[in-house]
Amino acid sequence: MGTLITNVTNYYKYINDDLADPRTNGFFLVASPVPLMVIMFLYHQFVRHWGPAYMENRQPYVLKNIIIVYNIIQIILSGILTIECLRWLYLPGYYSVWCQKINYDDTEVERKIIGYVWLYYFIKIVDLFDTVFFVLRKKYNQVTFLHVYHHLGMCLLGYIGTKYVPGGHGIMLGFINSVVHALMYAYYLVAIVRPQWVKLWWKKYITQIQIVQFLLLILHFGHILFEPSCGYPKWVAFMFLPHNIFILFLFTDFYIKQYILNKKKEQ
Repeated sequence: MGTLITNVTNYYKYINDDLADPRTNGFFLVASPVPLMVIMFLYHQFVRHWGPAYMENRQPYVLKNIIIVYNIIQIILSGILTIECLRWLYLPGYYSVWCQKINYDDTEVERKIIGYVWLYYFIKIVDLFDTVFFVLRKKYNQVTFLHVYHHLGMCLLGYIGTKYVPGGHGIMLGFINSVVHALMYAYYLVAIVRPQWVKLWWKKYITQIQIVQFLLLILHFGHILFEPSCGYPKWVAFMFLPHNIFILFLFTDFYIKQYILNKKKEQ
């Protein structure tokens, strides 16, 4: 029994410490997987069980002001990540779009990169409040499998990216996703502040943008599998691709049912 415990402990240390990037392994919510696992568990239990049970005999909460502030913060954070990626990485040509290995040099740019990688990961945790707000407002139709799975998956992938591969080719995921999120939360902000301005087709195109996002990410991570000279770890592609392909399928299925089949029924 003692040997088994020793082997498990050594294996955990190998996975959690030896394989991790030492530059980020001591960061908040990165050093150990336990805090994130607890957050994900509490989130899932609340949005699926505890929250609906708590709200069963209560009126929906009015969270307009909180959601306005939340959306503004999301727009600002996503905008910062978008601008910084363009400013430091892609416009100067410091990063290659085709294939970019991780740079471990201790430079100003690399310190910025690992800091913004952690910020992106933290934003994915903050994103969980989307669903909490839905539950407290009793908008249970929004708490779909796609919605919950997507949020949980992004938290987990954000953790893996920050802990093991902070930088390189995977930065494009954060860049593209930040652009999409800036647009998405801008739409949410307009919808709650000036709902009379919102056109019905806006939401349709937001979904289309999200679908294009996943297509681009599948191409971005997929092509490095066939690029032998690329120094970026290929295991990342094997881990990220199934998630992105599955999410693409779910978003496409949602789009077809919501905007194509429903439209035909209305006709």
